Amino acid sequence: MGSWTRVFSMMLAVLLAAQLTADTVTAQEENLAKRLLQAAEGLQMPGSEADSFWWFVSYPGEEELPTAERMASLEGCADYPDGVMRRLDFDATFDSLGRVQAWMDQGQKKSARGFARLHNLFHRQYGDDLAVYRCDTNKYGEVRIYFLGLNSEGLSGLKTINIET
Repeated sequence: MGSWTRVFSMMLAVLLAAQLTADTVTAQEENLAKRLLQAAEGLQMPGSEADSFWWFVSYPGEEELPTAERMASLEGCADYPDGVMRRLDFDATFDSLGRVQAWMDQGQKKSARGFARLHNLFHRQYGDDLAVYRCDTNKYGEVRIYFLGLNSEGLSGLKTINIET
């Protein structure tokens, strides 16, 4: 085998290995997205005047949990003149969401138990690198809420939108 053929073969092998690695990361992220979305299915955010819908979000280039300012830039909260992004403690937020209260109806109790399960799933998938971000757009009562974790693939998690007028 000539030197040119050898170099070409090695480059092809490197490209193939990189593609296989990217496919594995994509498959891992797809599996994570599926698990998180299944766990969030039917969960209703307290205080929202609209049904809660959930989306998987991913920021593969992020290597650490962002500051509130960085998250505002990533998600466009900074584009709203009166928008305010806050970073909240993940466990404290989920302790509140997952707490079953005596005054709750059956649907609220079911949702609270679901939030407790989702809390555990986030810890199993991300460890302790977790945060909640809340973007108050101050437009039509829209509040974007991000439940995010950091793992070897980057920053990812769930997003929902509350309507709070």
